[in-house]
Amino acid sequence: MGNDEAVLLGKLQGGDADAFITLYNQYSPSLYTYILHFINTPALAEDVLQDVFIKIWEIRGRIKPELSFSGYLYRITRNHVFKLLKKITADEALRLRVMQDLYQQTTDADTLLQWKQYETLLHTAIDRLPPQRQKVFRLCREELKSYEEVARELGISRNTVKEHMMLAMKSIRFFVYSNADGILPLLLAAALLKGISRP
Repeated sequence: MGNDEAVLLGKLQGGDADAFITLYNQYSPSLYTYILHFINTPALAEDVLQDVFIKIWEIRGRIKPELSFSGYLYRITRNHVFKLLKKITADEALRLRVMQDLYQQTTDADTLLQWKQYETLLHTAIDRLPPQRQKVFRLCREELKSYEEVARELGISRNTVKEHMMLAMKSIRFFVYSNADGILPLLLAAALLKGISRP
């Protein structure tokens, strides 16, 4: 970090708005690109970027000019990204909105092919499940049967069905997240695990 940046950070600590704007202009383009790597929806990426700098302004008094501001900034950004990803997987309405936004962007052959590749990845993950677990998963998610119905059909307890489903979902998530980058496979996996079809 150069002396100029240390001076800017010192001014930021004192509430200097011009110093804040200078730092924003300096770091926002690269941070925006970084966020898009995880959340390839421009509107949400912009929201995260704004939230990060709002946070920087709020905690400006705790910033230490002698330490790496860039590293500090990226850690805060990463935390905000992960919080949003967690929120997306838990919030059905938000997840569907993001999926619809992404799908509306699929106007070229390469992007459409990427959708197909991710869908294939999901089905590969299901096919890798042990036979009984795969059967339970397909009955619950593809045929939309209740745990009680699956338990009766397979002659096992409801708790066993529930355990199979928990282990199946954990295995599928791990396989998908380990074999693809970005938010799209995460959303597709979340949609499948919730029994939601793609828009």
